[in-house]
Amino acid sequence: MTASSRALAILRDLIAIPSVNPAYDPESAGESLIATYIATWARSLGLDVHRQSVFPGRDNVLVRLAPEDADAGNPPVLLLEAHTDTVSVDTMADPFTPSIRDGRLYGRGACDTKGSLAAMMAAVESLVAERNDLPCVVELLAAVDEETSGTGVRAHVEAGHRADGAIVGEPTGLRVIHAHNGCIRGEIVVTGRAAHTSVAGEGINAIEGMAEVIVALRDLNAELANRAGGVAANGSLTVSHISGGTGINIVPEQCVISYDRRTVPGEVAADVLAEIDAALGRVRSARPDLGIERRVPALIDNALDTAPDAGIVRVASAANLSLGLDPAPTTVPYGSDASKLGADAGIPAIVYGPGDIAQAHGAGEYVEIAQVEAAAAFYRAVALGFGRADIVSGGVVSHSAEN
Repeated sequence: MTASSRALAILRDLIAIPSVNPAYDPESAGESLIATYIATWARSLGLDVHRQSVFPGRDNVLVRLAPEDADAGNPPVLLLEAHTDTVSVDTMADPFTPSIRDGRLYGRGACDTKGSLAAMMAAVESLVAERNDLPCVVELLAAVDEETSGTGVRAHVEAGHRADGAIVGEPTGLRVIHAHNGCIRGEIVVTGRAAHTSVAGEGINAIEGMAEVIVALRDLNAELANRAGGVAANGSLTVSHISGGTGINIVPEQCVISYDRRTVPGEVAADVLAEIDAALGRVRSARPDLGIERRVPALIDNALDTAPDAGIVRVASAANLSLGLDPAPTTVPYGSDASKLGADAGIPAIVYGPGDIAQAHGAGEYVEIAQVEAAAAFYRAVALGFGRADIVSGGVVSHSAEN
């Protein structure tokens, strides 16, 4: 059976295994069952398997496929990574029963991102019999907790694992993604003074004060949008959650908002936060009666910015070209685990996978079966090309040892 035909069978198995991130459902067992499935699959192929506990009962699974003389030849390491967690299934009728209709496979995680994981597993499986023809060591990382903060891939990097190139599976419509946005998320707290609403003048209304903060942040977002290049070049700032007050007859003493600042390649977190602080400083000057605090960000996820001529990009572009797909590397506005590998760990990384990001997290989530099968062929082609020194015909891309 080819890698392409195996990909669908594996994907159906993966969808049937619930792996909702406990952040979305506290009753969920998380990624434990799917980790066991992947480890069992790998051991049945005679592959090396390592499980890394990230949270109690929630393990990363690292599978290694290497040529027999890998230690002597010191080949480069290619990392294939996809996350095993999904978002909630609240609005789905039958989320864990894979269903095929009109060339699409429906089910939670089909697009985000079990389709990529299944294609990677199928590619690795197909390469076992050809392991000694591989020009690289192939590692497959099935990571936990991408849907909240990327803790799984961060734990992998912090454990000292390194690679010469990486492909992170996410729905890219089979395009090679070499750069994407980052994200900073945090909270801002406004503190006033509580009072009974019958003597409201004795209090300081934190919600009203927060309204001024929100306007300042709205103005900062408008400034970003009006700079040269607009949002695509400058990112965006969104106030996405608010809470405050304790009772209808009490002047609220405190109000809290959450913000989401999307960053672009080249932006530095310290500079982004300094812009937010400047906006807050203007409110403080106008309202010295308020306490205004920006808490330490809960998440700083840097943007991905892998050079278009990096070895992994060239090999990936060549693989797409050989499959009759668009070889040109491009960018996307969303984030992924790739930034933890590329921006944080210095591993040249790209994003690639079947599916459309518009289908991720939806009640009718699906992935095109043909794309899953093509992705399996792509991952296999990259593994067979990564580290080779031959030149792809037409001069478009070179399989270079420069990884």
